[in-house]
Amino acid sequence: MEKNKYTLCIDNGLSIVKTALIDLTGKIFGIESFKNEVINDGCYSEVDMNLLSKKTLAAIKKVIQKTKVNPAEIISVGNSGHGGGLYLLDKSGNPVRNAITSMDSRSASLIDKWGKENIDGYSKTYAHMWNGQAIPLLYWLKENERKSYNKINKILFCKDWIKYKLTGKCSTDYTDASNSGLINLLSKNYDSDLYKLYGMEDIYDKLPELSKSEEVIGYITKDAAVETGLMEGTPVVGGLIDVVACILGSGIYDESAFSLISGTWSINSAISRNIIKSPDIMYSIIFADANKFLALDVSPTSAVNLEWFLSEVLEKMNCINLNRKQIYKKIDEEILNIKIDESNVLYFPFIYKSILSKKMEGAFYGFNASHSIYDLIYSIYEGVVFSHYMHIDNLRKGGIKRNHAVISGGASNSNLWCQMFSDILNMEILTTKVSEVGVLGLAICQVLGLSIFKNLKDAINKMVRIKSSFKPNKDKNIIYMKRYAEFKRIKQLLDS
Repeated sequence: MEKNKYTLCIDNGLSIVKTALIDLTGKIFGIESFKNEVINDGCYSEVDMNLLSKKTLAAIKKVIQKTKVNPAEIISVGNSGHGGGLYLLDKSGNPVRNAITSMDSRSASLIDKWGKENIDGYSKTYAHMWNGQAIPLLYWLKENERKSYNKINKILFCKDWIKYKLTGKCSTDYTDASNSGLINLLSKNYDSDLYKLYGMEDIYDKLPELSKSEEVIGYITKDAAVETGLMEGTPVVGGLIDVVACILGSGIYDESAFSLISGTWSINSAISRNIIKSPDIMYSIIFADANKFLALDVSPTSAVNLEWFLSEVLEKMNCINLNRKQIYKKIDEEILNIKIDESNVLYFPFIYKSILSKKMEGAFYGFNASHSIYDLIYSIYEGVVFSHYMHIDNLRKGGIKRNHAVISGGASNSNLWCQMFSDILNMEILTTKVSEVGVLGLAICQVLGLSIFKNLKDAINKMVRIKSSFKPNKDKNIIYMKRYAEFKRIKQLLDS
Protein backbone atom coordinates (compact mmCIF):
# COMPACT_ATOMS: atom_id res chain seq x y z
CA MET A 1 0.00 0.00 0.00
CA GLU A 2 1.24 3.45 -0.93
CA LYS A 3 2.35 5.71 1.91
CA ASN A 4 1.46 9.39 2.28
CA LYS A 5 -1.81 9.10 0.40
CA TYR A 6 -4.93 10.72 1.84
CA THR A 7 -8.64 11.05 1.19
CA LEU A 8 -10.42 14.32 1.94
CA CYS A 9 -13.76 13.64 3.61
CA ILE A 10 -16.50 16.26 4.05
CA ASP A 11 -19.44 15.58 6.36
CA ASN A 12 -22.16 18.22 6.01
CA GLY A 13 -24.25 17.19 9.00
CA LEU A 14 -27.37 19.00 10.08
CA SER A 15 -25.71 20.25 13.27
CA ILE A 16 -21.96 20.13 12.60
CA VAL A 17 -19.91 20.24 9.41
CA LYS A 18 -16.56 18.41 9.41
CA THR A 19 -13.69 18.13 6.98
CA ALA A 20 -11.03 15.50 7.60
CA LEU A 21 -7.91 14.03 6.03
CA ILE A 22 -7.72 10.24 6.41
CA ASP A 23 -4.99 7.90 5.24
CA LEU A 24 -5.50 4.49 3.64
CA THR A 25 -5.37 2.67 6.98
CA GLY A 26 -8.29 4.67 8.39
CA LYS A 27 -6.17 7.00 10.54
CA ILE A 28 -7.50 10.55 10.83
CA PHE A 29 -4.63 13.03 10.38
CA GLY A 30 -6.61 16.17 10.91
CA ILE A 31 -10.15 17.42 11.27
CA GLU A 32 -11.76 20.85 11.03
CA SER A 33 -15.36 21.55 12.02
CA PHE A 34 -17.90 24.32 12.38
CA LYS A 35 -21.51 24.59 13.52
CA ASN A 36 -24.06 24.58 10.74
CA GLU A 37 -26.21 27.70 10.98
CA VAL A 38 -29.74 26.35 10.72
CA ILE A 39 -32.54 28.91 10.57
CA ASN A 40 -35.48 27.61 12.61
CA ASP A 41 -38.79 29.46 12.55
CA GLY A 42 -41.81 27.49 13.70
CA CYS A 43 -42.25 24.54 11.37
CA TYR A 44 -39.62 25.94 8.97
CA SER A 45 -36.00 24.75 9.06
CA GLU A 46 -33.66 26.27 6.48
CA VAL A 47 -30.00 26.85 5.61
CA ASP A 48 -28.31 29.65 3.68
CA MET A 49 -26.73 27.65 0.84
CA ASN A 50 -24.10 30.21 -0.09
CA LEU A 51 -22.97 30.59 3.52
CA LEU A 52 -22.78 26.81 3.92
CA SER A 53 -20.64 26.33 0.80
CA LYS A 54 -18.37 29.27 1.67
CA LYS A 55 -17.69 27.93 5.17
CA THR A 56 -17.28 24.34 3.93
CA LEU A 57 -14.70 25.29 1.31
CA ALA A 58 -12.87 27.41 3.92
CA ALA A 59 -12.84 24.41 6.29
CA ILE A 60 -11.22 22.29 3.56
CA LYS A 61 -8.44 24.85 3.22
CA LYS A 62 -7.99 25.01 7.00
CA VAL A 63 -7.61 21.26 7.47
CA ILE A 64 -5.02 21.10 4.67
CA GLN A 65 -3.10 24.00 6.18
CA LYS A 66 -3.35 22.63 9.72
CA THR A 67 -2.03 19.18 8.79
CA LYS A 68 0.53 20.54 6.31
CA VAL A 69 -0.37 17.69 3.98
CA ASN A 70 0.83 18.17 0.42
CA PRO A 71 -2.35 18.62 -1.72
CA ALA A 72 -0.73 16.39 -4.36
CA GLU A 73 -0.98 13.53 -1.83
CA ILE A 74 -4.76 13.90 -1.58
CA ILE A 75 -5.94 11.27 -4.03
CA SER A 76 -9.71 11.86 -3.85
CA VAL A 77 -12.53 13.87 -2.31
CA GLY A 78 -15.84 12.51 -1.01
CA ASN A 79 -18.69 13.98 0.97
CA SER A 80 -21.88 13.18 2.79
CA GLY A 81 -24.75 15.35 3.92
CA HIS A 82 -27.86 15.24 6.01
CA GLY A 83 -30.54 13.23 4.23
CA GLY A 84 -33.78 14.75 3.03
CA GLY A 85 -34.63 18.38 2.47
CA LEU A 86 -34.08 20.34 -0.74
CA TYR A 87 -31.14 22.26 -2.23
CA LEU A 88 -32.46 23.90 -5.40
CA LEU A 89 -30.54 25.52 -8.27
CA ASP A 90 -31.72 27.89 -11.00
CA LYS A 91 -30.50 27.87 -14.61
CA SER A 92 -27.41 29.90 -13.65
CA GLY A 93 -26.41 27.36 -11.00
CA ASN A 94 -27.33 29.67 -8.13
CA PRO A 95 -29.58 28.82 -5.19
CA VAL A 96 -33.28 29.39 -5.89
CA ARG A 97 -33.87 30.10 -2.20
CA ASN A 98 -32.61 28.91 1.17
CA ALA A 99 -32.23 25.16 1.42
CA ILE A 100 -34.91 23.27 3.36
CA THR A 101 -33.62 20.73 5.90
CA SER A 102 -34.93 17.35 6.99
CA MET A 103 -36.19 18.89 10.26
CA ASP A 104 -38.73 21.01 8.36
CA SER A 105 -42.40 20.12 8.94
CA ARG A 106 -44.21 22.57 6.66
CA SER A 107 -45.55 19.70 4.54
CA ALA A 108 -47.07 17.73 7.45
CA SER A 109 -50.70 18.70 6.70
CA LEU A 110 -50.19 17.91 3.03
CA ILE A 111 -48.96 14.40 3.86
CA ASP A 112 -51.98 13.91 6.12
CA LYS A 113 -54.25 15.03 3.27
CA TRP A 114 -52.71 12.57 0.81
CA GLY A 115 -53.07 9.83 3.43
CA LYS A 116 -56.80 10.50 3.82
CA GLU A 117 -57.18 10.48 0.02
CA ASN A 118 -55.28 7.14 -0.22
CA ILE A 119 -52.62 8.71 -2.44
CA ASP A 120 -49.66 6.50 -1.62
CA GLY A 121 -46.49 5.65 -3.54
CA TYR A 122 -45.32 3.01 -1.04
CA SER A 123 -45.48 0.20 -3.61
CA LYS A 124 -42.73 1.99 -5.52
CA THR A 125 -40.66 3.72 -2.82
CA TYR A 126 -41.20 1.33 0.13
CA ALA A 127 -41.26 4.44 2.27
CA HIS A 128 -44.01 5.79 4.49
CA MET A 129 -43.78 9.44 3.46
CA TRP A 130 -42.25 11.85 5.96
CA ASN A 131 -41.94 15.64 6.19
CA GLY A 132 -38.39 15.99 4.91
CA GLN A 133 -38.84 14.13 1.63
CA ALA A 134 -38.59 15.83 -1.74
CA ILE A 135 -42.09 15.34 -3.19
CA PRO A 136 -44.14 16.89 -0.33
CA LEU A 137 -41.67 19.77 0.02
CA LEU A 138 -41.70 20.47 -3.71
CA TYR A 139 -45.49 20.35 -3.79
CA TRP A 140 -45.60 22.81 -0.88
CA LEU A 141 -43.35 25.19 -2.82
CA LYS A 142 -45.52 24.77 -5.92
CA GLU A 143 -48.60 25.77 -3.92
CA ASN A 144 -47.08 28.44 -1.67
CA GLU A 145 -43.95 29.83 -3.40
CA ARG A 146 -44.77 29.60 -7.09
CA LYS A 147 -42.09 32.07 -8.14
CA SER A 148 -39.40 30.01 -6.42
CA TYR A 149 -40.82 26.79 -7.81
CA ASN A 150 -40.77 28.10 -11.38
CA LYS A 151 -37.07 28.98 -11.08
CA ILE A 152 -36.02 25.40 -10.25
CA ASN A 153 -33.64 23.90 -12.79
CA LYS A 154 -31.99 21.18 -10.67
CA ILE A 155 -33.12 19.40 -7.52
CA LEU A 156 -30.17 18.54 -5.30
CA PHE A 157 -29.52 17.48 -1.72
CA CYS A 158 -27.02 18.79 0.81
CA LYS A 159 -23.89 16.91 -0.25
CA ASP A 160 -24.74 17.44 -3.93
CA TRP A 161 -24.65 21.21 -3.51
CA ILE A 162 -21.11 21.01 -2.14
CA LYS A 163 -20.08 18.62 -4.94
CA TYR A 164 -21.47 21.11 -7.43
CA LYS A 165 -19.33 23.88 -5.93
CA LEU A 166 -16.27 21.63 -6.16
CA THR A 167 -16.82 20.16 -9.64
CA GLY A 168 -19.46 22.19 -11.48
CA LYS A 169 -21.41 18.93 -11.99
CA CYS A 170 -24.96 18.21 -10.81
CA SER A 171 -25.44 14.66 -9.59
CA THR A 172 -26.76 12.65 -6.68
CA ASP A 173 -26.25 9.08 -5.54
CA TYR A 174 -28.68 6.21 -4.94
CA THR A 175 -28.64 6.53 -1.14
CA ASP A 176 -29.71 10.19 -1.18
CA ALA A 177 -32.26 9.86 -3.99
CA SER A 178 -33.96 6.83 -2.43
CA ASN A 179 -33.89 8.41 1.05
CA SER A 180 -35.82 11.35 -0.40
CA GLY A 181 -38.50 9.11 -1.92
CA LEU A 182 -37.56 9.78 -5.55
CA ILE A 183 -36.49 6.26 -6.52
CA ASN A 184 -38.51 3.23 -7.52
CA LEU A 185 -36.68 0.69 -5.37
CA LEU A 186 -37.57 -2.20 -7.69
CA SER A 187 -36.16 -0.56 -10.83
CA LYS A 188 -33.55 1.47 -8.87
CA ASN A 189 -34.30 4.46 -11.05
CA TYR A 190 -36.42 7.60 -11.27
CA ASP A 191 -40.08 6.86 -12.02
CA SER A 192 -42.34 9.36 -13.81
CA ASP A 193 -45.45 7.40 -12.76
CA LEU A 194 -44.52 7.97 -9.12
CA TYR A 195 -44.34 11.75 -9.59
CA LYS A 196 -47.57 11.75 -11.63
CA LEU A 197 -49.36 10.10 -8.68
CA TYR A 198 -48.70 13.24 -6.62
CA GLY A 199 -49.27 15.72 -9.45
CA MET A 200 -45.53 16.38 -9.67
CA GLU A 201 -44.67 14.96 -13.11
CA ASP A 202 -42.93 18.21 -14.07
CA ILE A 203 -40.01 17.49 -11.70
CA TYR A 204 -38.68 14.59 -13.80
CA ASP A 205 -36.48 16.77 -16.03
CA LYS A 206 -35.10 18.62 -13.00
CA LEU A 207 -33.69 15.54 -11.27
CA PRO A 208 -29.89 15.17 -11.27
CA GLU A 209 -27.88 12.38 -12.83
CA LEU A 210 -27.66 9.26 -10.66
CA SER A 211 -24.35 7.70 -9.66
CA LYS A 212 -23.05 5.01 -7.37
CA SER A 213 -21.61 6.29 -4.11
CA GLU A 214 -18.05 5.25 -4.97
CA GLU A 215 -18.19 6.38 -8.60
CA VAL A 216 -16.02 9.32 -9.70
CA ILE A 217 -18.50 11.98 -10.84
CA GLY A 218 -16.16 14.89 -11.52
CA TYR A 219 -12.93 16.68 -10.69
CA ILE A 220 -11.89 19.70 -8.64
CA THR A 221 -12.21 22.80 -10.83
CA LYS A 222 -9.67 25.59 -11.07
CA ASP A 223 -11.87 27.95 -9.04
CA ALA A 224 -12.49 25.33 -6.34
CA ALA A 225 -8.75 24.61 -6.18
CA VAL A 226 -8.07 28.28 -5.44
CA GLU A 227 -10.70 28.39 -2.69
CA THR A 228 -9.80 25.09 -1.00
CA GLY A 229 -6.10 24.51 -1.59
CA LEU A 230 -6.87 21.21 -3.32
CA MET A 231 -5.15 20.30 -6.58
CA GLU A 232 -7.14 21.04 -9.73
CA GLY A 233 -8.23 17.73 -11.26
CA THR A 234 -8.47 15.77 -7.99
CA PRO A 235 -11.27 13.19 -8.45
CA VAL A 236 -14.54 13.57 -6.54
CA VAL A 237 -16.80 10.57 -5.85
CA GLY A 238 -20.61 10.45 -5.66
CA GLY A 239 -20.74 10.25 -1.87
CA LEU A 240 -23.47 9.17 0.56
CA ILE A 241 -26.12 10.42 2.91
CA ASP A 242 -24.58 10.78 6.36
CA VAL A 243 -26.54 7.83 7.78
CA VAL A 244 -24.96 5.37 5.35
CA ALA A 245 -21.52 6.92 5.81
CA CYS A 246 -21.82 6.32 9.56
CA ILE A 247 -22.87 2.72 8.97
CA LEU A 248 -19.80 2.06 6.82
CA GLY A 249 -17.56 3.80 9.36
CA SER A 250 -19.08 1.57 12.06
CA GLY A 251 -17.86 -1.46 10.14
CA ILE A 252 -21.28 -2.76 9.05
CA TYR A 253 -21.58 -4.10 5.52
CA ASP A 254 -23.79 -7.20 5.86
CA GLU A 255 -26.82 -8.58 7.73
CA SER A 256 -25.00 -9.29 10.99
CA ALA A 257 -25.78 -6.19 13.08
CA PHE A 258 -28.11 -3.29 13.75
CA SER A 259 -26.68 0.20 13.37
CA LEU A 260 -27.63 2.72 16.07
CA ILE A 261 -26.81 6.36 15.41
CA SER A 262 -27.38 8.67 18.36
CA GLY A 263 -27.34 12.30 17.31
CA THR A 264 -30.06 14.78 16.44
CA TRP A 265 -31.95 11.79 15.09
CA SER A 266 -32.42 8.36 16.61
CA ILE A 267 -31.44 6.36 13.53
CA ASN A 268 -31.90 2.62 13.72
CA SER A 269 -31.23 0.46 10.70
CA ALA A 270 -30.27 -2.91 9.27
CA ILE A 271 -28.89 -4.02 5.92
CA SER A 272 -30.86 -6.54 3.87
CA ARG A 273 -30.36 -8.28 0.54
CA ASN A 274 -34.06 -7.81 -0.16
CA ILE A 275 -36.50 -4.93 0.22
CA ILE A 276 -38.31 -5.22 3.56
CA LYS A 277 -42.02 -4.50 3.12
CA SER A 278 -43.68 -3.79 6.47
CA PRO A 279 -46.26 -1.35 7.87
CA ASP A 280 -44.13 -1.14 11.03
CA ILE A 281 -40.88 -0.02 9.35
CA MET A 282 -40.67 3.63 8.36
CA TYR A 283 -38.83 3.19 5.08
CA SER A 284 -36.16 1.41 3.04
CA ILE A 285 -33.44 2.90 0.84
CA ILE A 286 -30.65 1.67 -1.42
CA PHE A 287 -27.44 0.95 0.48
CA ALA A 288 -23.88 2.03 -0.44
CA ASP A 289 -23.54 -1.39 -2.06
CA ALA A 290 -26.33 -0.77 -4.57
CA ASN A 291 -27.14 -4.51 -4.59
CA LYS A 292 -28.40 -4.24 -1.00
CA PHE A 293 -31.03 -2.26 0.85
CA LEU A 294 -31.22 -0.52 4.21
CA ALA A 295 -34.34 -0.65 6.39
CA LEU A 296 -34.64 2.39 8.69
CA ASP A 297 -36.83 3.52 11.56
CA VAL A 298 -35.95 7.02 12.72
CA SER A 299 -37.08 10.12 14.60
CA PRO A 300 -35.40 13.23 16.12
CA THR A 301 -35.45 11.79 19.67
CA SER A 302 -31.85 10.90 20.49
CA ALA A 303 -28.79 12.55 22.09
CA VAL A 304 -30.01 15.97 20.93
CA ASN A 305 -32.20 15.89 24.06
CA LEU A 306 -29.15 15.95 26.33
CA GLU A 307 -27.57 18.66 24.19
CA TRP A 308 -30.76 20.74 24.49
CA PHE A 309 -30.83 20.32 28.28
CA LEU A 310 -27.20 21.36 28.68
CA SER A 311 -27.44 24.31 26.28
CA GLU A 312 -30.90 25.67 27.04
CA VAL A 313 -31.22 24.88 30.75
CA LEU A 314 -27.80 24.81 32.39
CA GLU A 315 -25.54 26.98 30.24
CA LYS A 316 -28.09 29.79 29.90
CA MET A 317 -28.33 29.90 33.69
CA ASN A 318 -24.50 30.12 33.91
CA CYS A 319 -24.45 26.89 35.93
CA ILE A 320 -21.58 25.27 34.06
CA ASN A 321 -17.93 26.28 34.33
CA LEU A 322 -16.55 23.09 32.78
CA ASN A 323 -15.89 22.17 29.16
CA ARG A 324 -18.12 19.61 27.50
CA LYS A 325 -15.74 16.69 28.00
CA GLN A 326 -15.55 17.47 31.74
CA ILE A 327 -19.33 17.86 31.90
CA TYR A 328 -19.96 14.45 30.34
CA LYS A 329 -17.44 12.84 32.70
CA LYS A 330 -19.07 14.50 35.71
CA ILE A 331 -22.54 13.38 34.60
CA ASP A 332 -21.44 9.75 34.22
CA GLU A 333 -19.75 9.79 37.63
CA GLU A 334 -22.84 11.16 39.36
CA ILE A 335 -25.57 9.12 37.70
CA LEU A 336 -23.57 5.93 38.20
CA ASN A 337 -24.73 6.18 41.83
CA ILE A 338 -28.43 6.23 40.91
CA LYS A 339 -30.19 2.91 41.50
CA ILE A 340 -32.52 2.19 38.64
CA ASP A 341 -34.97 0.21 40.76
CA GLU A 342 -35.39 3.25 43.03
CA SER A 343 -35.67 5.86 40.28
CA ASN A 344 -39.15 6.98 39.29
CA VAL A 345 -38.43 9.90 36.97
CA LEU A 346 -39.32 9.33 33.31
CA TYR A 347 -38.30 11.53 30.39
CA PHE A 348 -40.13 11.67 27.06
CA PRO A 349 -37.68 12.76 24.32
CA PHE A 350 -40.18 14.47 22.00
CA ILE A 351 -38.78 18.00 21.90
CA TYR A 352 -39.04 17.75 18.09
CA LYS A 353 -41.99 16.33 16.16
CA SER A 354 -41.65 12.53 16.11
CA ILE A 355 -43.49 9.64 14.52
CA LEU A 356 -43.28 7.97 17.92
CA SER A 357 -45.74 10.46 19.39
CA LYS A 358 -48.95 11.83 17.92
CA LYS A 359 -49.56 14.70 20.33
CA MET A 360 -47.13 14.44 23.23
CA GLU A 361 -44.14 16.77 23.40
CA GLY A 362 -40.99 16.60 25.53
CA ALA A 363 -41.64 16.10 29.24
CA PHE A 364 -40.26 14.99 32.60
CA TYR A 365 -42.69 12.89 34.64
CA GLY A 366 -42.64 11.80 38.28
CA PHE A 367 -39.95 14.02 39.80
CA ASN A 368 -40.24 15.70 43.19
CA ALA A 369 -38.17 17.68 45.69
CA SER A 370 -36.08 14.64 46.59
CA HIS A 371 -34.60 14.42 43.10
CA SER A 372 -31.43 16.13 41.93
CA ILE A 373 -30.45 17.43 38.53
CA TYR A 374 -28.64 14.13 37.94
CA ASP A 375 -31.90 12.24 38.34
CA LEU A 376 -33.26 14.38 35.51
CA ILE A 377 -30.20 13.78 33.32
CA TYR A 378 -30.34 10.05 34.08
CA SER A 379 -33.96 10.03 32.90
CA ILE A 380 -32.86 11.77 29.66
CA TYR A 381 -30.32 9.00 29.05
CA GLU A 382 -33.00 6.39 29.67
CA GLY A 383 -35.72 8.13 27.64
CA VAL A 384 -33.39 8.40 24.65
CA VAL A 385 -32.64 4.65 24.82
CA PHE A 386 -36.36 3.92 25.13
CA SER A 387 -36.94 5.81 21.87
CA HIS A 388 -34.26 3.72 20.16
CA TYR A 389 -35.91 0.61 21.64
CA MET A 390 -39.25 1.60 20.09
CA HIS A 391 -37.60 1.89 16.67
CA ILE A 392 -35.70 -1.40 17.05
CA ASP A 393 -38.98 -3.02 18.07
CA ASN A 394 -40.51 -1.78 14.80
CA LEU A 395 -37.63 -3.30 12.82
CA ARG A 396 -38.09 -6.58 14.67
CA LYS A 397 -41.84 -6.54 13.93
CA GLY A 398 -40.85 -6.24 10.27
CA GLY A 399 -38.92 -9.50 10.58
CA ILE A 400 -35.41 -8.08 11.07
CA LYS A 401 -33.45 -9.89 13.78
CA ARG A 402 -29.86 -9.12 14.76
CA ASN A 403 -27.70 -10.40 17.64
CA HIS A 404 -25.73 -7.21 18.25
CA ALA A 405 -25.53 -3.55 17.32
CA VAL A 406 -22.81 -0.98 16.65
CA ILE A 407 -23.50 2.45 18.11
CA SER A 408 -22.14 5.80 16.92
CA GLY A 409 -22.93 9.43 17.64
CA GLY A 410 -23.08 11.28 20.93
CA ALA A 411 -24.15 8.40 23.19
CA SER A 412 -21.25 6.22 21.99
CA ASN A 413 -18.82 8.49 23.89
CA SER A 414 -20.33 7.50 27.25
CA ASN A 415 -19.61 3.99 28.55
CA LEU A 416 -22.49 4.32 31.00
CA TRP A 417 -24.92 5.25 28.22
CA CYS A 418 -23.65 2.41 26.01
CA GLN A 419 -24.23 -0.04 28.87
CA MET A 420 -27.78 1.29 29.22
CA PHE A 421 -28.32 0.60 25.50
CA SER A 422 -27.08 -2.96 26.02
CA ASP A 423 -29.22 -3.55 29.13
CA ILE A 424 -32.41 -2.11 27.62
CA LEU A 425 -32.07 -3.58 24.12
CA ASN A 426 -30.84 -6.85 25.68
CA MET A 427 -28.05 -7.27 23.16
CA GLU A 428 -24.31 -6.74 22.81
CA ILE A 429 -23.38 -3.16 21.90
CA LEU A 430 -20.10 -2.37 20.14
CA THR A 431 -18.24 0.92 19.67
CA THR A 432 -15.38 1.70 17.28
CA LYS A 433 -11.96 3.22 17.96
CA VAL A 434 -12.59 6.08 15.55
CA SER A 435 -15.44 8.15 16.97
CA GLU A 436 -15.81 10.16 13.74
CA VAL A 437 -17.43 7.25 11.91
CA GLY A 438 -19.09 9.45 9.28
CA VAL A 439 -15.86 10.73 7.76
CA LEU A 440 -14.28 7.27 8.05
CA GLY A 441 -17.23 5.85 6.09
CA LEU A 442 -16.54 8.42 3.37
CA ALA A 443 -12.89 7.36 3.24
CA ILE A 444 -13.99 3.74 2.82
CA CYS A 445 -16.30 4.77 0.00
CA GLN A 446 -13.48 6.62 -1.76
CA VAL A 447 -10.85 3.89 -1.56
CA LEU A 448 -13.42 1.46 -2.90
CA GLY A 449 -14.06 3.74 -5.87
CA LEU A 450 -10.33 4.00 -6.58
CA SER A 451 -10.00 0.18 -6.46
CA ILE A 452 -7.44 0.33 -3.64
CA PHE A 453 -9.21 -2.58 -1.91
CA LYS A 454 -10.98 -5.58 -3.46
CA ASN A 455 -14.46 -4.89 -2.10
CA LEU A 456 -16.41 -3.24 0.70
CA LYS A 457 -15.69 -6.05 3.17
CA ASP A 458 -11.96 -5.85 2.50
CA ALA A 459 -11.90 -2.04 2.91
CA ILE A 460 -13.84 -2.15 6.18
CA ASN A 461 -11.68 -4.94 7.61
CA LYS A 462 -8.56 -2.86 6.87
CA MET A 463 -9.88 0.50 8.11
CA VAL A 464 -12.37 -0.09 10.98
CA ARG A 465 -11.39 -1.30 14.46
CA ILE A 466 -13.69 -2.19 17.36
CA LYS A 467 -13.00 -0.34 20.61
CA SER A 468 -15.40 -1.69 23.26
CA SER A 469 -18.06 -4.34 23.82
CA PHE A 470 -20.96 -4.00 26.27
CA LYS A 471 -22.88 -7.12 27.30
CA PRO A 472 -26.45 -6.97 28.67
CA ASN A 473 -27.22 -7.45 32.35
CA LYS A 474 -30.35 -9.64 32.52
CA ASP A 475 -31.38 -8.44 35.98
CA LYS A 476 -31.21 -4.80 34.89
CA ASN A 477 -33.11 -5.64 31.71
CA ILE A 478 -36.02 -6.91 33.81
CA ILE A 479 -36.11 -3.63 35.76
CA TYR A 480 -35.80 -1.52 32.62
CA MET A 481 -38.64 -3.41 30.90
CA LYS A 482 -40.93 -2.59 33.84
CA ARG A 483 -39.95 1.07 33.49
CA TYR A 484 -40.41 0.87 29.73
CA ALA A 485 -43.93 -0.48 30.22
CA GLU A 486 -44.69 2.51 32.45
CA PHE A 487 -43.09 4.83 29.86
CA LYS A 488 -45.43 3.45 27.19
CA ARG A 489 -48.46 3.63 29.50
CA ILE A 490 -47.91 7.30 30.32
CA LYS A 491 -47.19 8.14 26.68
CA GLN A 492 -50.38 6.43 25.55
CA LEU A 493 -52.45 8.31 28.13
CA LEU A 494 -51.05 11.71 27.12
CA ASP A 495 -50.94 10.90 23.42
CA SER A 496 -54.60 10.00 22.95
